[in-house]
Amino acid sequence: MELVLVPFVAAVCMAFIIGAIVMDNDSGGCPTATWHNHVTLSLAGDQATAARVSAVTTCAGAKCAPPTPTFAKNARNGSAMLTRQPDGAWLLDVGTKPSPTVTFRAFDAAGNVLGQQSNTLNWTRVGGNEKCGGPMAAMKVVLSLP
Repeated sequence: MELVLVPFVAAVCMAFIIGAIVMDNDSGGCPTATWHNHVTLSLAGDQATAARVSAVTTCAGAKCAPPTPTFAKNARNGSAMLTRQPDGAWLLDVGTKPSPTVTFRAFDAAGNVLGQQSNTLNWTRVGGNEKCGGPMAAMKVVLSLP
């Protein structure tokens, strides 16, 4: 009797375990992301150069915001993704899937590059989970100007 009962109980237990794993992995999609991750860019170095900064671009790989620096002659205080803050810093909205590397460029009103710097960002999730993602801790970057 034991020779039949033990394998039968083991098979039933395995069926429950496999079913639980499948249901956990297939428990539905992730909720719509309602968060945005941010990077705050501060300017350091020569204060006269920092005062001349009228626009900043940021690039992650080949994707840049704004797409070209020619906007510097026409746009003040940034774009929808990159906005100047009252304290002089720039706030970058990187959305829900932030890049691990970004390059910042600072421009004067004529479109001349005043400073450029590439950064590796080590993001730390502060909410959500591995499967669905979640908000990351805000990052701070300092762009050193000559």
